[in-house]
Amino acid sequence: FGLLHGFGFASVLADLGLPKHALVLALVGFNVGVELGQLAIVAVFLPLAFSLRGTAFYRVGVLKGGSSIVALLATWWLVQRAFAL
Repeated sequence: FGLLHGFGFASVLADLGLPKHALVLALVGFNVGVELGQLAIVAVFLPLAFSLRGTAFYRVGVLKGGSSIVALLATWWLVQRAFAL
């Protein structure tokens, strides 16, 4: 996932005229930043999810509600891209 983001970010940096010797450092920094951000979110959410896992709120609100929201967003993004909206 980070590699795909890196390719997109590389094209933006190349368009901005970033020198080639700075491009590698910028890409590594971007990808490490993305991974650290993901780890930080997991580090905050995982203990909370673990403590709430037995509650009805978690089963209905987080699992079913969250899954429904993700599915709706994914469907919307697919329609946007497929039909160039």
